[in-house]
Amino acid sequence: MFKRIGLCLSLLLVLNVWAQDAWYRGNLHMHTYWSDGIAFPEEAVEYYRSRGYHFLCVSDHNLLQLAADNWQEVGGKKVKPGAAEQYLKTYGETADKKTEGGKDFVRLKTVGELKRQFDKAGEFLLIPGHEMNKNISGIETHMNAINVTGTLPFARAETPREALEANERAVSTHGRTNGCETLFMLNHPFWPYFDIQPDTLVALPQIRFYELSNDGNRHKAHPDWYTLEKFWDIANAFRITDGHPPVFGTATDDTHNYNPSAGTTLRGWVCVRADKLDGDTLVRAMNRGDFYSSSGVALKDIRFDEAAGTLSVEVDPKADETYTITFTVTRADFDRTTVPFDDPADDKKPARKGIKYSDTIGVVAKTVEGTSASYTLQPDDLYARATVTSATKMIKPMLCGPWVQTAWTQPYGWQSWQKRNPQK
Repeated sequence: MFKRIGLCLSLLLVLNVWAQDAWYRGNLHMHTYWSDGIAFPEEAVEYYRSRGYHFLCVSDHNLLQLAADNWQEVGGKKVKPGAAEQYLKTYGETADKKTEGGKDFVRLKTVGELKRQFDKAGEFLLIPGHEMNKNISGIETHMNAINVTGTLPFARAETPREALEANERAVSTHGRTNGCETLFMLNHPFWPYFDIQPDTLVALPQIRFYELSNDGNRHKAHPDWYTLEKFWDIANAFRITDGHPPVFGTATDDTHNYNPSAGTTLRGWVCVRADKLDGDTLVRAMNRGDFYSSSGVALKDIRFDEAAGTLSVEVDPKADETYTITFTVTRADFDRTTVPFDDPADDKKPARKGIKYSDTIGVVAKTVEGTSASYTLQPDDLYARATVTSATKMIKPMLCGPWVQTAWTQPYGWQSWQKRNPQK
């Protein structure tokens, strides 16, 4: 019997996949005063914990929050007097403050202190991690190291592709050395403007996660560019036919400002099916693809019957809301032809060299209006994935979407196709 927990729990029977106990909702990308976020760590964690999240990775830039002497000046570059006053009003009993040289300071809590304060068995978990980022030759190269025990320095490289390869290797080595299940995720490839392209993920099949939904590009896209979902299908079509596993898509907030009046909303999360709320267990489940991503739609049921090749999805509907379930596939005979194009600089938009891919990649196989649907893969389908959209528009939608609240399953059926079509 499965337990129901928040938006992500359901009465779920999985056929020939993974029989687990519960779904846990979490965010894997956010920031605090430890880097460029506008919140004390406790405020940021409580923001999510109080809204029904079960786990969280506070992924500040290029550091894990371990230094016990990080004092921030009140009225300095980061902490405004009003923000400090509100923080001390809420957390004054546990806050550390001091005055030196006529200036007031507040200490930022470490990840260990935050875990002691907020972790509660079976209810809420902080997963240690941090963002690794650098601009390489004008290309923003960002990634998250999740469930790590220390700060991993950014591995030096000449190109973004080399950097991703080297840093993924460093994160994996860290996990093996320290006995922890690590997760490496490519962050916002569309930001600020199509910086990381799908051929990078085709060339690096060891990268198993990327942000499908995060802050999109800052500029109106050239018409030959792909959408967020088409990026996903391009990478997976080539990877699967080349005998590699697909990349899984996550959704995150990448939160910096936690003030709702400033436009902060819960824009993206993952729901992971696992038998307990534990960092290693959650990462193992995600490595199996046992999760879905969402920008507002909750799923009640996901089943994949491997023997029949049938993917079934059921929505956990909101009252008076309507839903559309779309199954997307790429077939084995897809056109691998690519056409390069130039996207020149325009005002503040940087110049880019792009690649246009065939419309035979990522095609709609079935669409159903309603709260449940299923699709049976055809012999030439490399995979199938489901996208569930509601009629509710996103608040301040990103330029690349999604424009309405959406949930995405991971791709299914690829293992069966590869078994039937082994690489020579």
